[in-house]
Amino acid sequence: MSFVVAQPIPERHPVSGLEVVVKRSRILSLAFALALAAAPAFSQEKLSLDVTVPAVSLPSQLFRPNGQAADFLGIGLGQTVDDVRKILTGQNFSNESPSNRFLLEEEYNSVEIVASGPNRYFTNIVWSGPSDASADQSMRVEFSSPLTGQRSTDVRRFVTYKGGMGPLVETLRAAIIQKYGPPSRDSKTKMEWYWSNGQAVEKYAQDHQMLVGMATDGDHVKAVTYVLIDEAGTHADDDRRAQFEKSVESAAKKIRDAHAAAPKL
Repeated sequence: MSFVVAQPIPERHPVSGLEVVVKRSRILSLAFALALAAAPAFSQEKLSLDVTVPAVSLPSQLFRPNGQAADFLGIGLGQTVDDVRKILTGQNFSNESPSNRFLLEEEYNSVEIVASGPNRYFTNIVWSGPSDASADQSMRVEFSSPLTGQRSTDVRRFVTYKGGMGPLVETLRAAIIQKYGPPSRDSKTKMEWYWSNGQAVEKYAQDHQMLVGMATDGDHVKAVTYVLIDEAGTHADDDRRAQFEKSVESAAKKIRDAHAAAPKL
């Protein structure tokens, strides 16, 4: 009679945390290698695309609703950078502080963009007002991109009266209404004007707007903020920039795809 000798079952040891991490790392490395093998290969040469930014040259065309100038110290909507600078420096504004941006990114779809023309442009400029014993003031002007002529689309003038003793509220209000006409909305210390196609309207319109807001102390004005906005122009510029960037991105993609090498099978 034969006997079957039972073999001892080897004891299973729990896998240490380090071993688990190592095994998972190896699995991920293998998966990554397989993914690379399956992906289409691209040429190693650096691809580039020459782009000329089509700057539009337009003269200043000051926005004049109802035939009246809407401006602050001669600065309004629709003016060029050079004209705004000339007007303000002529009134002893100084300390010009510009902000700028690039119209296009450095590359799209792994294709380098070599841009010529005004790819970098001023988005806004701040000027400090002249030294004055009674008030401090500054002017901030935003500009559209070179694609739409880089003209002023947002003008803001800030005035703070020293000692909080500016003109009487009613005196300033009367001067404002005389220059700009009756506001569309009026809450005494906040006056708003709305225009649509150059004509005054009572309700907010996504076209041109102006606001004058006052901080007061009793009957006196402490500070005033004057704002002019070309909302329609800003939206048009945003759309134009988006279309141009999309066309460059599409052209870069075509270059990338044309230079893609087939995978080795």
